[in-house]
Amino acid sequence: MNRLIWSQHAPIANDDYRSSVLGNTITMNVVKNDTHPDGLYFKISGISVPALYNDSTITFSIDYDKYCNVADTIKFSYFLQDINGNTGEESFGTVYIMIENNKFYNFLDYNNIRARVQASGLQFFSGPISGNGNTNDKVFEFPKGSGKNTIYNSTLWVGGFDESNNLKLAAELYRQVGLDYWTGPLSTTGDSMFVDTSTAVKWQKVWKLTTDEIVFHILHYRDSGYQIKNDIGTWPAHGDQNKHQAGYLAPFVDVDGDSIYNPMQGDYPIIRGDQCIFYIINDLRPHLETGGEALGIEIHCMAYEYNIGISNPLDNTIFYSFKIFNRSAHTYRDTYIGLFTDIDIGNSNDDFVGCDVSRGVYYGYNGDSIDGNGEAGTYGINTPAQGIVILGGPKQDANGLDDPASQCDESINGVGFGDGIADNERYGMKKFLWFNNSLGIQGDPTNDLDYYNYLKSIWKDGTAMEYGGNGHVLSGAYGPFANFMFPGLSDPCFWGTGGVEPFGPVNWTELSAGNSPGDRRGLSVMGPFTFEPGSMERVDIAYVAAFRENEKTAVGTMLSYVDSVRAEYIKDPTYFGYQWLDVKEQFPEDEANPFKIFPNPISGSMTITYNPGTRKARYILSDVMGRVMISDWLDQSGSQTVDISNLKSGLYIVTINSDLGSNSVKVIKQ
Repeated sequence: MNRLIWSQHAPIANDDYRSSVLGNTITMNVVKNDTHPDGLYFKISGISVPALYNDSTITFSIDYDKYCNVADTIKFSYFLQDINGNTGEESFGTVYIMIENNKFYNFLDYNNIRARVQASGLQFFSGPISGNGNTNDKVFEFPKGSGKNTIYNSTLWVGGFDESNNLKLAAELYRQVGLDYWTGPLSTTGDSMFVDTSTAVKWQKVWKLTTDEIVFHILHYRDSGYQIKNDIGTWPAHGDQNKHQAGYLAPFVDVDGDSIYNPMQGDYPIIRGDQCIFYIINDLRPHLETGGEALGIEIHCMAYEYNIGISNPLDNTIFYSFKIFNRSAHTYRDTYIGLFTDIDIGNSNDDFVGCDVSRGVYYGYNGDSIDGNGEAGTYGINTPAQGIVILGGPKQDANGLDDPASQCDESINGVGFGDGIADNERYGMKKFLWFNNSLGIQGDPTNDLDYYNYLKSIWKDGTAMEYGGNGHVLSGAYGPFANFMFPGLSDPCFWGTGGVEPFGPVNWTELSAGNSPGDRRGLSVMGPFTFEPGSMERVDIAYVAAFRENEKTAVGTMLSYVDSVRAEYIKDPTYFGYQWLDVKEQFPEDEANPFKIFPNPISGSMTITYNPGTRKARYILSDVMGRVMISDWLDQSGSQTVDISNLKSGLYIVTINSDLGSNSVKVIKQ
């Protein structure tokens, strides 16, 4: 290989294959399998990615931030040169690094929508990919199988001020600058929090389950040769106590009552809907997207779908239920939660947006009569509308009252108002604004203060959003101050303008603003509230899609679907989605519920545990036809065992009536 002779040939590079995990650094001798026809010395002369290399080896860091969204393989090139300077097309080799166990996404695909759900701050779109030259398109496909999408991506924003008046904020747009979130639960010791790359890698995954799979497990886990489904067997019910993570994470039914998730003893995950995907993320990392300081939040997410089997608004909807834990030692004031969504109805360049204040929804629709120009992925003349609904947001700060319903305030689209219970009122959509895909004063936020001001309906130049035009005095606004852009006539009491009638036309839409259709995104906001250390806030959202039906427009049909979805949700906002088994989570946030029933399923007897101070409590066990099978008063011991061995196998309802109200749970008798 060291002979100095003239050659008509160039060195020949052969592809190399390795496997590793995120966060690792590997050194590869890539020339080991390369050759030169003339036996001349050759070496690596260059590579296509930032990495260290010498004559024969490449040292490559599988950086989490760069490659966390690579589902399978990182790909990059290198090229060779011989001692005489010869190189050619045959001198270019490709290195393939297979990423092991990076199962960070899966698809909801049980009804009319197919959506990519991933363990990250981004949903539906994986973000820019480094090192492989490929792009991953967004997946919010409606209808499923059509190859057409209505949403590009959607992300959660959270921001507030600590006791020292420091702004803390986590948010993402497209991860073009970097990440604010990464995967897994936080570790806490005293007032300290920490997380590392090894935890992020371990939690770089999602869990996907259906009700059918869970019911099969319930009925067959005792069977000889039973093979447990992986996502039931690995359900992340508990944190790592050696790393000081929370003891309870993903919800489950504790059949044997030992507080430990053991599916081979009959325990099983609690899921929402007919199909769900679960994941956990946190914000305790450098915030490269916003430049903000971490809050120390841990977010548990369950995305889910229903499959009703008939034409139903729920079949055109996907849901996300977030539990947002403040794991820090700080109290955050003036905290807001925002939901950013980039709507693309087929062709992304011909859309409009609007909002409906009373329904707590903002939506996108095609801005002209035809979507696109016949290219793949466009809808043509039959275009749908896409709604993003805040079903229930964080709780309002306590005031000791049951705030009344039907007022010109948060009760317009919030939940928990006028129900006889004090301090359970939750925000709906408090604000909505649209901003441009640009760097102007109404363009993309560039720092943490920009993001937070958008959560407060304040533009990048510090001016408040105003009614009319495009919400700014320089883009046709005529005032007054406004919380909702393009509300049409959906705010008849002018809640969004503080009760002040607009200083111009009330029917404010993109058409009244004189806009041309284009690329649209928007931000729906909940808050403000005080976020106490150790507390948890729930956020429930729905993405509702619809084509026009009967004499309605696509927007009109979608809004009628939203009405149906909201009506179902309002029946039980805390436990919406669990109705398939009516099992309610028995975690610390639910300790106010004094009654628990286990095991479930039941073979011989069931045990009811309760606060022994509860008076005048009676249990009723009935079949699905409503016939009472067993009924009696509970004694004051705190635990009562009821023999149901003589009942037939099947589904039963246990109802507890007490001075605290009524609570029903479905149980299975094996």
